Amino acid sequence: MAALCLLLLLSLAEAIDLRVPELPVIGLLDKDVILPCWFTPSEGFTPKNLSVFWKLPNQQQDYGFVLGEDLQENQSPQYKDRISLFHEELSKGNMSVLLQQVRLTDEGIYTCFVNVQNSSSASVSLQVGAPFTKPTLHLEPSEALKPGDQVTVTCHTYDGYPEANILWQNGEGQNMTENITTSQVANEKGLFHVQSSLSVILETSDTYTCLVFNPVLQDVTHASLTVTGQHLSFPPLVLWVTVGLSICLLCLLVALACVCRKHLKQTCEEEQENAGNEEHEENGELKTAMQPLKVTSPGEGDSQGGEIERRTMDSPPVTFSEEERKQSFDDDAECLE
Repeated sequence: MAALCLLLLLSLAEAIDLRVPELPVIGLLDKDVILPCWFTPSEGFTPKNLSVFWKLPNQQQDYGFVLGEDLQENQSPQYKDRISLFHEELSKGNMSVLLQQVRLTDEGIYTCFVNVQNSSSASVSLQVGAPFTKPTLHLEPSEALKPGDQVTVTCHTYDGYPEANILWQNGEGQNMTENITTSQVANEKGLFHVQSSLSVILETSDTYTCLVFNPVLQDVTHASLTVTGQHLSFPPLVLWVTVGLSICLLCLLVALACVCRKHLKQTCEEEQENAGNEEHEENGELKTAMQPLKVTSPGEGDSQGGEIERRTMDSPPVTFSEEERKQSFDDDAECLE
């Protein structure tokens, strides 16, 4: 009985303490990933005494290393030339494998078997993830909006894996859970296109945020859209046309004002000139009326019987008829008497 207990203790002492991560290993699509598996070797351990096998998910063939040699011929076509051990690390007890160019089909449970006099095994889970693109938001309808209108905000994101968790929030950061419709469709590569629509009654102004959460990668990408419940501003073309017409109208008014001012100034100058001419003529007539008459006796002066000439300083000579001469002569004679 004592010998049996001693043999059991020796067997336990020689057992391999194989260790793997407790949590799943996350692999990014099309990137490389390491599946850890290791133990602490005893003194005198060499890889020549080592046998390592990795049981691959959904595969009948395993990848292995037996007595210092790779078993390349046993590799599955899906993993051929993509999985390998770290040979320089085997003597240190590192049984991890490198998986290159991770595919969606690589997801699953990988089991590490190690045999050094005694056998031991441990399993590690691989989860594959692909990040989603930054969401794009679309508003329908998008024109002539006013408070009280019902609008739909649609969120699109592409090429992610696995299916995403979609969350909507308002401008105050409060979660919105009603009137949401979400669909996720995988393409030929197995990556998902997500479309989520939120229907709301429009307020004066609010911001709506679409959050896309990848449960494997534990990352969040988001996009926001601010909607104002009032008529949208003029389109740029209409705005520029309006500004151009306003400038043209202003220039036309300025030109018209200049023309009117010039015409008014010209009219005033003409009126002043006419007024000056009239005043000059009146002064001339007054001087003529005050010029004394020169009385000439009949027979004096010219040969036509003594015409009486009345001249002004600036006026040409005035010729009177015979009757006017007699009347003027009589009047002058009376004045002399």
